Amino acid sequence: MNIVGGINLPKSADTSDLYIQCNESASINYQEDDKKVVLSQGGIVSSNSYFNSFYERFYTKYITLSSIYYLLKLEGDFQVSVYREVNGENNREIISEQNFEKCQFSDPVKILPINLLQDEKAGRIYFEITCSSEQGAFKEAWIATDENKTTDVSLGIVICTFKKEDYIKNTLATIFQDELLETKDFKIFVVDNGRTLDKADFTEAKLKLVPNINAGGSGGFTRGLIEALEENTYSHFLLMDDDIELESQCIYRLFSLHEYAKTDFAVAGGLLNLQKKHMLYEAGATYNEDSKTRGFAPGSLTAANHNIDLRSSSSLNRLLLEEHIDYGGFWFFSFSKEVVEKIKLPLPLFIKIDDIEFCLRINELGNKIVAFPSIAVWHQPASAKKINWETYYYIRNDLITYAIHYSIGYMDTVQHFTKVILQSLSSFDYNHTEMVIKSFEDYIKGPDFIKNSEPEVLHLNILKLSKSYNDQNEIDELAGIKLLTRWFKVAAESSIEWSSVSRGWKSASKEMTSTIFWRQYLGLKN
Repeated sequence: MNIVGGINLPKSADTSDLYIQCNESASINYQEDDKKVVLSQGGIVSSNSYFNSFYERFYTKYITLSSIYYLLKLEGDFQVSVYREVNGENNREIISEQNFEKCQFSDPVKILPINLLQDEKAGRIYFEITCSSEQGAFKEAWIATDENKTTDVSLGIVICTFKKEDYIKNTLATIFQDELLETKDFKIFVVDNGRTLDKADFTEAKLKLVPNINAGGSGGFTRGLIEALEENTYSHFLLMDDDIELESQCIYRLFSLHEYAKTDFAVAGGLLNLQKKHMLYEAGATYNEDSKTRGFAPGSLTAANHNIDLRSSSSLNRLLLEEHIDYGGFWFFSFSKEVVEKIKLPLPLFIKIDDIEFCLRINELGNKIVAFPSIAVWHQPASAKKINWETYYYIRNDLITYAIHYSIGYMDTVQHFTKVILQSLSSFDYNHTEMVIKSFEDYIKGPDFIKNSEPEVLHLNILKLSKSYNDQNEIDELAGIKLLTRWFKVAAESSIEWSSVSRGWKSASKEMTSTIFWRQYLGLKN
């Protein structure tokens, strides 16, 4: 028997709809450490939810499983029904129905095997438990199979952090308290860009603290990958942000996906809205999909499954309709060692667009990036954060990514940024204008600019520049004229070297993603 995934209960009431559905005769006490659902006669609890559904259509498309079954920890007498739903009307069918008496937690109940459908009829599977005794309880469940794994998986988990100590501690506690994960082969590399974490707190055998210079997310994730690669142990890697809330079963299910994979594919975790926890903000996105019709469009991202309320069955069934994606965010992104050997490491972009550029190289390999439903983390959506200095990295790194992977036209680009600058000046947003111009200026300097820069020093300079103008509620004609003059000057001068700069970024990208470059860039010994 191999366990494919666990069925966990919610830790708090604000996320309960993402784990279970209960009627009025079933309830859970969230104050108890050892949680269980308590049912009276007629009470119903169901795994018809985002995290605890089995998304058959995705599993049969990408992995080798043909049969699964449920193991349930129950106490009392129950009727257990298993259902399949597909997207559309009249979409629920019963797969099996069984009665069990005098169940005990110590002896999990095994449900009849489910033969997985391998065609368009494949859907989403869940169970529904009805209590037939006066009192009953449900504690946990597992999805299991008797089929052998196709490969052994060892996972190197890299978490990059900058002064997010509480988040890191919570994430690590969530992982190490998961009993199923204890059976898996993994190690966590916490890369501390802020150098504020205490080594004495990192004593687990499966845990390593890696102090690092502040080279941003791209530098932190890459440092972790270098550390993991040097151990020459891990078949796959998982990158995770520091400021997330994690459901540990997402990591366990990730193991199953890689262990039973038909072909090598990357897994993109969805982003759940930390402010509205039942909302799926996105599950991957496309990049630059309409640039041919509208010219240069930095930040041209179209989120897949954007802003979906996960509390209804119809929304969950909608997730069965797989959307094409170009990238998955580094808040939760997993790929094989084989991918790294072929495309090398991320680009030194500090933050923003680094995950997109990395994924574009995966796509160019012909490898699929899949956003599996039920694998996601809670994270602050990008729309909730408006930090001016990030504008610099968004625009500069967009330009670099376009130069490497697409054809970037001079006139399209200048026209686009001229409009952006005029709009910013019309609202007296001089700091934003400063960031736009600075990003363009640094892009035009070519790859040597990044190669010869110290990331910490550059970032401090960008932070300072982003606050150059104190009062932005009043017209400052002199500031506006100076910024506009500066823009037209750099735009005109760049026309001569535009093509050579674009070619320079493209040709330098292989060197700048190599281990040799990164070790030097991060100040490590070769």
